Amino acid sequence: MLGGAQQQPESSGNQDELSWAKRVFQELSIKFPDSVQQAEQIEASMPKSDVLSVADNKAVEASMAQIASDSPAAHKTADSLIKSIVTVFTRLEGDDELKGMMDAMQAYTGDNPKYGVVGQLGAGGFTKIVDGAKKGKEDSDVTIREKGTAYFDLSNSPAFRKAMEKIYHSPELQEKMKDIIDIDYLHSFKFGRPRGAGPDSTAPDELKLYTYRNENKQNASENPELYGEVPGSEQVDGPVPQNDALAGQSLTANQRKYRERSKKGGDGAWATAADLEANKRLTEREINFAKTNPRNRHDREDYQFKENKPVKAGEMPKDKVIVEHQPGFSVWDVKDGTGFAKDADLHNKPAVAGPSGTTDRFLTGIRLLGKGVMKELGLEGDNAENQVKELGRWLATGYLVGDEHHSAVEVNLGAANHGLKPQWGSDLYTEPFSEPIKGKGFEISSEAVVDQLETKLETAEEDAVNRDAYRFDLEGGSKGTVSPDGKVKTPPKPSR
Repeated sequence: MLGGAQQQPESSGNQDELSWAKRVFQELSIKFPDSVQQAEQIEASMPKSDVLSVADNKAVEASMAQIASDSPAAHKTADSLIKSIVTVFTRLEGDDELKGMMDAMQAYTGDNPKYGVVGQLGAGGFTKIVDGAKKGKEDSDVTIREKGTAYFDLSNSPAFRKAMEKIYHSPELQEKMKDIIDIDYLHSFKFGRPRGAGPDSTAPDELKLYTYRNENKQNASENPELYGEVPGSEQVDGPVPQNDALAGQSLTANQRKYRERSKKGGDGAWATAADLEANKRLTEREINFAKTNPRNRHDREDYQFKENKPVKAGEMPKDKVIVEHQPGFSVWDVKDGTGFAKDADLHNKPAVAGPSGTTDRFLTGIRLLGKGVMKELGLEGDNAENQVKELGRWLATGYLVGDEHHSAVEVNLGAANHGLKPQWGSDLYTEPFSEPIKGKGFEISSEAVVDQLETKLETAEEDAVNRDAYRFDLEGGSKGTVSPDGKVKTPPKPSR
């Protein structure tokens, strides 16, 4: 059994001994077989004792996420999505670019700044993201974290849903948007009661864009019996329990079965700007945005650092700047004993927050904007739609796995709802793409990713999230408010 990321090679030792990275590379059977049958034979011939451990796989995922985060394919995909959404808003405003941009900015920021969202920026940062997306800048220093947040905020906003509703009902708008929006896919969605609407609510029905439905004809697991009784099996009296892992069922639609609020972290996770920057998890733009958080007032009493005195000496030092980062690992735990927990354990795959509903939403938005994305990326041909989905999964890998919002298999399961292959074996890391993809300004393939992975594995430890940088004692929690005198007010407990 490999020892994991902590046993990476030292400079001295037996010259014949493979380095940690090389051994991982070998165990993944990364040399591409000529056929599926040959791949199965290779995997079957691997000694059980040499199967990669959870720690090994976690290190591989840190490297793979870093490759995705840096790849032109992920950046171009994010740019095309952001540009397409802003174009939709602009066309709905009668082709008024200023109004379209203002609509997008409001959808991104909302009425209240979201200081706890990883990758959130202020108005100036958002403008930079959109400008880079429109112009296709090759040398932009904007991260996938920042771009992914912008796309997710835009596509999950009420403004985007209302835009889709307008297009849904208007043949004229459908004609105007048909080069951006997949009209047939849009019309596959239904209207229903607003989320949280009570039985007496008079609110009009709204378009239910994020239903987490599963269109895959394959089971989401090689071991669906772990998730419940399988139809046709021997059973006691009564109905067969729903099995979310079977084809047509959905793990993401029922993700709450598989996760629970974190016992160690939970509400109000945070870190200092200095620690996140040292871990390559923060840009100057994000630091500047965090400084506008009232918690970082210069005259605050330094309660968070147990010093009970104001900070009044010039600029707030980075080791005193509170950043309300709440990645998935700090908020959720995977429930022990569930089908997904057993499945992940069986395959030695890391688990963070359960099957990824965020990835499911990522892919829904990408498919809605598919016409525009394909045009922007220069994709065409019979496989273009599948290529867009795989690029969306690749973008989600960089965005979600890199900061440990989700693990790689959780992202894969969210994307699998949209017809992509569920991957539980080494193919999760070695076959992110079913065929090479060549677009405007980028090329990517499984072979190219694997070539980079061989080198990147050597830096897996430094590319991983430093969980020790996070604290879980945010004064007042995430819902605490800062009063005019700089003190934090804890929200009142709900009355019974």
